[in-house]
Amino acid sequence: MTMFEELHALATSATLTMIVSVDDKTGRMTVHVIPKPKKDVDEPALTKALSLTATPQDFDAGFVEALRGYREVRHSLVEQVEATKEVLEAAKLASVRRAGDAASKAAKPAASGRSTPAAALTPIPAANVAADEENEEEVAAPVTTAAAGSSLDLFG
Repeated sequence: MTMFEELHALATSATLTMIVSVDDKTGRMTVHVIPKPKKDVDEPALTKALSLTATPQDFDAGFVEALRGYREVRHSLVEQVEATKEVLEAAKLASVRRAGDAASKAAKPAASGRSTPAAALTPIPAANVAADEENEEEVAAPVTTAAAGSSLDLFG
C-alpha cells in the first residue's frame, strides 16, 4: 500500500493529527502521527502516538512499512480491548444472576422447621431514659428475645 492508503486505513478507526518538524543541522525529520479514537476508548495504548525521526531518504524507504506495523498493532489492541469488555460484561451478568438467585433463596422461609415462630419471642419492656431538658420524652426502643428453650436461627 502507499503512504496515503496506509494513512486512510489507520484513519478509519481514529482521527489523525500529523506533525512534521525538521532539524536543519542534522538533516533529519521527525514525524508524529497522533491518533484520537473515534469511539470512547479508555485504553491509553490506543492513543499512543507514532513518533519517528529519520532522514528523508529513510522515510522514503521505510515510512509506509512503519505505518503498516503501527496500524496492525493498534488494530490488535482494539480487538483485545473489545474482547476484554465482552468478558467483563459476561462476568457482570453472571454475578448479577448469582446474586439474584442467592437473594431469592434467602427470602424463602426455611422448610426445616428450625426457625423460631414470632409467638415464641418475648418483648422486653422499654426502659425510661434519663433525659436532659431537650429530650424529656425520649424512650428506649423495645427489644425482643427468644423465649426460654428456643433458639434464633438467623440464617435459616
